[in-house]
Amino acid sequence: MTTHPVSRFECLTDLAHPRRGAALLVVLVFVTLISNLAIAALRVSVSGAAAATVFTDQMRADELGRDAAQLVAYHLQSDLPGVRRGGSFIARLPFSSVDIQYVAETARIDINLAPPKLLAALFVAAGADRDLADQLASRAEWSQGRKQPTSPRPAALDSSPTAANGAALVFVRTEQIIDAWGVPEPLYRTIRPALTVASRSAKVDPVLADRLVVTALMEGDEERANDFLERRRRGFATVDDALIQLPAATRPYAGFPPVRAVKVIARVAVDHRFRRTYEFVITVPEGPKAETRVLSWQPLDL
Repeated sequence: MTTHPVSRFECLTDLAHPRRGAALLVVLVFVTLISNLAIAALRVSVSGAAAATVFTDQMRADELGRDAAQLVAYHLQSDLPGVRRGGSFIARLPFSSVDIQYVAETARIDINLAPPKLLAALFVAAGADRDLADQLASRAEWSQGRKQPTSPRPAALDSSPTAANGAALVFVRTEQIIDAWGVPEPLYRTIRPALTVASRSAKVDPVLADRLVVTALMEGDEERANDFLERRRRGFATVDDALIQLPAATRPYAGFPPVRAVKVIARVAVDHRFRRTYEFVITVPEGPKAETRVLSWQPLDL
């Protein structure tokens, strides 16, 4: 039998057959599709693992954020001078750390007990006009059971059973003054860091107070507030040296009452990759066996 060699032209013609070209195209499309599916599956797998890691880190951070209250309670029972007034420390744990800063609630104005004139000064220091500040202070005075307000009161005051009896309202959260006193929300957001319900004192500690509270103690005079803060930074020789810097009208509102609670900022870091900050207020233990109560707790950076 005689065989004939296949010419190059015949090979090219055979490869260029329409059916063979279509089959090759289908194979290429199928390979591309499989590759894309494999890449997508890999991405989903990596994304799922990352999400699981974030969730685990978040749960761990929340746990540490709550445990920080016990760390502070233990620290407050030490014999260090001034430990209850404020301080900071870092707790280093395996694969995590908790950076804690705290200050006595006497640094803030207790809305249940603060003199109305101090509250009015705070509103002015936060940017409210004098008329609004006086109206809000009048409502605060009435809610504290001192006397009837001289300006129209919000419906929340009229409808309150406690207010109807003529007794003082007792706030458990500072945001309640938005309805009870008619404080505008933008104003409340400004003064919120200066307010508390846990001080249990009508006086505020000027050595611990922030700039806004100091400005209120200075009757809204920012220049005098700045001067006081600079002198405070250098340190006062005695408590009387600190009080004498205040105007005579607001000096009775300042003092150094016993610390009943502290406000804590806890910054938690987990495995150097997840961070979250928590704010809470806890009572100060009165003795070695006394228990600490958490009055409020919230994450700040959700």
